[in-house]
Amino acid sequence: MDNSDKRYRLLIVDDEEEFLISSSRALSRRGFIVDAALNGVTALDKVEESEYDAVVLDVKMPDIDGIEVFHQIHKSHPDLPVILLTGHSSIGDAFQTSKEGIADYLSKPIEMDELANKINLAISSAKKSKIPDESELQFIDREEPIRVMIVDDEVEFLDSMKPIFQRRKFTVTTAVNGNEALDSLRQELVDVVVLDVKMPGMDGLEVLRHIKKDFPSVDVILLSGHPSVEAAIEGVRLGASEYLKKPPNIDGLIETIRKLYLNQRHAYIQQQQRLIDEIRKRYPE
Repeated sequence: MDNSDKRYRLLIVDDEEEFLISSSRALSRRGFIVDAALNGVTALDKVEESEYDAVVLDVKMPDIDGIEVFHQIHKSHPDLPVILLTGHSSIGDAFQTSKEGIADYLSKPIEMDELANKINLAISSAKKSKIPDESELQFIDREEPIRVMIVDDEVEFLDSMKPIFQRRKFTVTTAVNGNEALDSLRQELVDVVVLDVKMPGMDGLEVLRHIKKDFPSVDVILLSGHPSVEAAIEGVRLGASEYLKKPPNIDGLIETIRKLYLNQRHAYIQQQQRLIDEIRKRYPE
């Protein structure tokens, strides 16, 4: 069945009735099917009763705040993209929700065309990044080592992290600055780069920009000893896969690397399957 003309169904949650009415009408005019909820309790009930393609959720609400609503939605519907809207950005909120799977974190007021574009991008990304099921995982070679590069100007940090990764059977390379990292990437394949944000000369965000331009398939995890909303948002816009506080929780970092690698392999399997399907259509038996 052709889904190209499918209209996406949204749930918008905000305790400001005027905003709820105006945004619902505006997004309806842009082709979405829109349901609305004035509070978190109603939103959670609606999510359980109906199937949505995305949820647009205000952070500050009187009964259950948006962060808690997001946590409950994400727990029961982990593949449902949620976009948070806030008039008061918080480092902690942006940091935690991006870590746990928020689709986007936007400031109010927001133009409706921009919001519509963000919703479409979130839905598209969610469809591409669904976690593979067990029938797909059997095709992944679990013995193949994950190739990780750590980039940090603190040599002691590199020396301490490298053996930790090696004990997990990762193939590890290190670089003490951005230029060295980019030169190394031109010479050897890497699956995931763990990249410090604050470095002399070329900082981590600039290195990230070059990596995503020249090596788009490489996932990048940003580390920062002084996390900020601005740096986190800029990192996401440039293509970072994660933004973690330094020093990182080792188990959490290892789990994140493995998850990113698994998603890469899943995307590769899907690409192979699409090619096989195309060949079969082109040359039917």
